[in-house]
Amino acid sequence: MASGLLVNARLASVNFIRETSLTAKLGCVLLSLFYALSYVFDTLKPLAITPGFLIPPNFWIWTIFTYQFIEVKFFVVLTNFLVLIYSSQVLEPAWGMIGFLSFFGIVTVLSGFLSGFFYLSCYMVTRSLGFLFEVSIHGMAGYTAGVLVALKQCRGDQMIVGSVGLFMKHLPIVNILLVVLLRIAGLITGSYVVLVCFGTLVAWVYLRFYQGHSRGRGDAAENFSFKSFFPKPLDAPMGIIAGIVYNILLKVKLCRKTSYRYDVGAPSKITISLSGVDALDAERRRNKAIKALDERLQKAEQQQNDSSEWPEMEDDTTNTEPRSVEDSVSTSSGSSRSDIVRIEVETSSPSDENPSP
Repeated sequence: MASGLLVNARLASVNFIRETSLTAKLGCVLLSLFYALSYVFDTLKPLAITPGFLIPPNFWIWTIFTYQFIEVKFFVVLTNFLVLIYSSQVLEPAWGMIGFLSFFGIVTVLSGFLSGFFYLSCYMVTRSLGFLFEVSIHGMAGYTAGVLVALKQCRGDQMIVGSVGLFMKHLPIVNILLVVLLRIAGLITGSYVVLVCFGTLVAWVYLRFYQGHSRGRGDAAENFSFKSFFPKPLDAPMGIIAGIVYNILLKVKLCRKTSYRYDVGAPSKITISLSGVDALDAERRRNKAIKALDERLQKAEQQQNDSSEWPEMEDDTTNTEPRSVEDSVSTSSGSSRSDIVRIEVETSSPSDENPSP
C-alpha cells in the first residue's frame, strides 16, 4: 500500500516537472540556490536592495536584478514556486517565452527600483537614516502582484468565490488591502507593502500601454482602466486622477496613444488603424452583437418553418394575409429562404433590442 502511494507520487511529480516550462524551472532553481546560500552567509545585505547602497559611493545596482530571488523563509520560497509555475502555465502560452520573460523582468526590475527610490525620497523628507540602511527589499511580492494584474486582464470574469461575488478582476485590490492589514498587524515589513503597490502599478502600466501584440500595443479596454481596480463609488475620482497622470505621461513622452491595426481580407486587404480608442472593447462588443444577430436569425428561420405548416382544419374566416405574403415572397424569382429570414428580421417589432457595436 505504502509502496503504491510512493510510486503514484513519483509519477505525479515526474509528470508535473515535465509539464512545467523551462522558464519556471529556471526560476525555481534560482530561488532554491539563493535560499541554500542563505545558510552559508547573509544573502540579504549583498543581494537584496538596500536603498542607501543604490546611490554613490556604493552604487550596488546589481541588487535590482537579484533581490527577487532572495528569500529566507522556506514557506515563502514554496509560495514563490507556485506563483512561478502557475503564471508560466497561464501567461506563457498566450504571450510566448519572450513575452513572459519580458513581463517578469520589467515588473521585478522596475518595482524594485521604484521601491528603492521611494525610500530614498522618504529619507530626503525626514532625514532619517533608517530609510537608507535599515530597509531590505527582497522577494517576489512585486511579481506576484503583477501576475494578479495580468490575470485581471485575461481572466477577469472568472469567478473565484461565488458566495461573496469574488472574481479574478478583484484580486489586485484585494491583495493590496490584505498586505496593508498584515502590515498593521505587524506580520510583514513595510517594504513588502511598498513592493506590492509598485508591482501592481508597473504591471498595469506595461500591459495597458506598452505590451506589444499583433494589433499594436497595450490594452485600451474599458474593463482594464485604472478606475476598474477600485470599487464603483470611486470610479469618478480615480478616473480623473488617471486622466491627469495619463496626460502628463503623454506630454513628457513616457507614454503614447495606443494604436491597433486590423487586417480585413475580403474583397481586398485593407488595413485600418485605430488610435486612442477602446479597440479591444469594441471588438468584444462586435462579437457579442454578431452572436445576438445570429440567434435572432435562427429564431426567425424557426418561426418561418413553423408558419409554413398551416393547419388543415383552419376556419375559413381566419385572416390569411401573413401566408399570402409569405407565398408571394417564396414564389418570386431570385428569392430564397435567406430572403424570407431577412424580411422577418427587418420587420421585427420596435421593442427588439438592437445589438450595440
